[in-house]
Amino acid sequence: MEKLYLITGATGHIGTVLIPALRERGARVRILCLPQERHFAPNGVEVCEGDVTDSASLRGFFDVSGYGETTLIHCAASITVASKEDPRVWDVNVNGTENVMRMATAARIRRVIHVSSVHAIPERPSHEVIREVGSFSPDLVHGQYAKSKAAASETVLGYARRGLNVSIVHPSGIIGPGDLRQRNHMIRTIRAMASGAIPFAVRGGYDFVDSRDVVEGILGCETAGECGECYILSGQYLSVLELQNTVRRIIGKKPLRTELPHGLVRGFAPAVERIAVLFGRNAPLFTPYALHTLQTNGHFSFEKARRAFGYAPRPAEETVRASL
Repeated sequence: MEKLYLITGATGHIGTVLIPALRERGARVRILCLPQERHFAPNGVEVCEGDVTDSASLRGFFDVSGYGETTLIHCAASITVASKEDPRVWDVNVNGTENVMRMATAARIRRVIHVSSVHAIPERPSHEVIREVGSFSPDLVHGQYAKSKAAASETVLGYARRGLNVSIVHPSGIIGPGDLRQRNHMIRTIRAMASGAIPFAVRGGYDFVDSRDVVEGILGCETAGECGECYILSGQYLSVLELQNTVRRIIGKKPLRTELPHGLVRGFAPAVERIAVLFGRNAPLFTPYALHTLQTNGHFSFEKARRAFGYAPRPAEETVRASL
């Protein structure tokens, strides 16, 4: 009998890279998307309209009668760096994940991969490398997005303990090709760096990973990851100055030489965010949370994923070039 892949968050950054990779392998793919996002759906897939926060809308998506093997890859998420609390972040990331895992259990889905984030993992002191953990708590992380992903990850582990064959992957800061809806905060930042709209670098940095490497990690985890285990899918740490100068080198501009102190930029970030929102930009590049992230420990180990399924991210410059 034919194998079926079920994909939530199919029109997001990872979904738009994942689906062609599956189609190239000859896989049958069914995607879930919101009605207003149906026009983003790729050709060659079965489309189910629905919302992870509405269990009733998921029934058709989880009707897998007639298929021998089924794999669910849960990519759907609401991502934000904004200061203002957005109730949909918790609703999609936590309640939506609960709905999806419950229905996957009822439908007896053979294999499930939950796409979480490194933000769900508690930060370690700056001299330590961050590795996978076996439990999650919103109280141990900072920011509404991180808290929601931590709660969702703990929910998923609960389903693993009850018998659902689910593993969790934790990508770091995703860049690379595939951001068709132009919602990825870091892709928009790279675009602004290239255009000259951000003519400076702030002190700090983070780990960035290619969207294509994340997809390879997801598919590797599907076949070789263990139930109830978590795997970090990171790439390479880049300071903001290194990222800026990688962009500038690719497009033929002179490198920047100096970094602005974090304290200076942090002082005007709240005002910049308020002005951006006032002028109708609901996703400004500079927010206090975005700057906070650049000051946190961004050093992650992907060694567990390498050992389990050969995960090997590509060089950062190749990823930045593909992002541009």
